[in-house]
Amino acid sequence: MNVAGGFVNNNDIVPTLPPEPAYTHVETMRYLGSDGRLREKTSLFGNLADHAKGYTADVFAPASDGVRDHSIHQHIAALEKNLA
Repeated sequence: MNVAGGFVNNNDIVPTLPPEPAYTHVETMRYLGSDGRLREKTSLFGNLADHAKGYTADVFAPASDGVRDHSIHQHIAALEKNLA
């Protein structure tokens, strides 16, 4: 079952599994960039650049970014940045 809208935090691994087009998590996705800024839409190039920025934020554990970005604490921190 898909819901109307949702948020994905930068490299959060969960919204990519299973991959599209086999399954779509939500109809409308809002993207929280590596800087925590909310984006309604992103270009392909902008999205790739932002994903790379997130992966390189921790040079000692770049592969862990997808798991780290799934944390509810990361989602809340990013959403609170957009309230200010």
